[in-house]
Amino acid sequence: MKNKISAAFAALCLTVSPLGAQDLKTTTWSSFGVSFKAPSDITIEDDSEEGYIVSTPTYYITVQLLEGEGLKRSELASELKNIATDDEITEQSSVTEFELPQFYGVRLQGNCDTEQCLYSYLLAKDESCGFYVSITYREKNDKKPEDILNSFKLEE
Repeated sequence: MKNKISAAFAALCLTVSPLGAQDLKTTTWSSFGVSFKAPSDITIEDDSEEGYIVSTPTYYITVQLLEGEGLKRSELASELKNIATDDEITEQSSVTEFELPQFYGVRLQGNCDTEQCLYSYLLAKDESCGFYVSITYREKNDKKPEDILNSFKLEE
């Protein structure tokens, strides 16, 4: 009996896992040639020079060009912290640095009203451009926002 329960549980885990892992597909903000992976059922809400906003019932992703002349890599962490504070993000994590193939980045997580949020600044390694990224989502332990953020790249 115990083996049947274990086998049934294992089978259930194998069949449920793909359902929980919603497919990600590449989406591109053509105005600035930046792409990233987002849930396959996204709705594009804004695709202009002002910003690129996509959403699903679970995720709301905003990408904007970083304004300002010559934002330096050394300033990213303090600037991101200032934006999160201005936006009244509560329970903020510390700002952490990370690196992608084409970007230097900083990120922090916290609470945006009743949802979770991930804020990030990405600065192209060639210093040609930078982006502000905001991802709001529901589940605190959701790893998909990290996957989305880590997929950013510049189109060639």
